[in-house]
Amino acid sequence: MDAKQKELNISTIKEVLRQYLQEKGFRNTPERYTILEEIYNMEHHFNVDDLYLLMMQKKYHVSKATIYNTIEIFLDAGLIRKHQFGEKTLTSSSYEKSYFDKQHDHLVIYKKDSDKEIQEIIEFCDPRIQGIKDSIEEAFGVNIDSHSLYFYGTKKD
Repeated sequence: MDAKQKELNISTIKEVLRQYLQEKGFRNTPERYTILEEIYNMEHHFNVDDLYLLMMQKKYHVSKATIYNTIEIFLDAGLIRKHQFGEKTLTSSSYEKSYFDKQHDHLVIYKKDSDKEIQEIIEFCDPRIQGIKDSIEEAFGVNIDSHSLYFYGTKKD
């Protein structure tokens, strides 16, 4: 993505956040926009600790509590997506930006001989999954709004 498109995307998500905050009656703070911009500049999944360290490295003075609260707002606004990839601690959630992303699934690769330490997360999209979703909708007379699919494994020798 070129710099101009990235700038346009940042402007778009900031406007989505502004409208969401206004609709919900939340305060329109500069910290929320700074956190959102940092998230949308990332190219990978992140957790709250990652984001907090990044903010500290860049000399932004936000508390971890502010980040947790802001993450909840972003989730509700549809700006980020939450994942539980099976990290060592079950309370550890990962997040990714979601506003411009299409539906995709994840392959979680663990390091060999580790206690479920993640080596890599690969995102993929397979049209057969859409076919399965369509079949389920038809068979059960439902509309599926979203889904999550995770495969877990280790690399072959």
